[in-house]
Amino acid sequence: MSSWTTKVLGAAGAVVAVGATALAGLAVTMPAGVDGPGAMLAELQGHTETSDHADAADAPRADVPGWTRSVGHDVTVVRPGNASGDDAGSVRAHMTLDEGARPPADCVDLSQVGMPFDGGGNWPDLGEAAQLCEGWVTVVLDDRLYTWSDDALQVEAG
Repeated sequence: MSSWTTKVLGAAGAVVAVGATALAGLAVTMPAGVDGPGAMLAELQGHTETSDHADAADAPRADVPGWTRSVGHDVTVVRPGNASGDDAGSVRAHMTLDEGARPPADCVDLSQVGMPFDGGGNWPDLGEAAQLCEGWVTVVLDDRLYTWSDDALQVEAG
């Protein structure tokens, strides 16, 4: 092989190595709730703002339903980011609940689940059973809570 070819291949290899290292570093710095290229791109472009919290009590009050503060763990919160425009207070969260924890008894059954704003993450099929609890659409699947709200739901609950 000529020295020119060796230099070109060496330079190309270096570029690939630097790019792979940058992507690996980026993946490590993303919150746990940012999984997959679409969610990562939305986060990088400022369309979403994702945060993780060990316990629901650690999350800002407006980011999780009040009843979850003592029973929710491994929390991921997604809000529209600065580049998303008017978010109308949209927020969605999912977390693991303590064994046996359930939404408050005064929650109201909803006729349909609906869907939170597209925060770019992977959520399972939420089925048909949803409740409105304290202004939050609430779905519990096994020990996982999926919940979302916005300013209009919070005003209605107020």
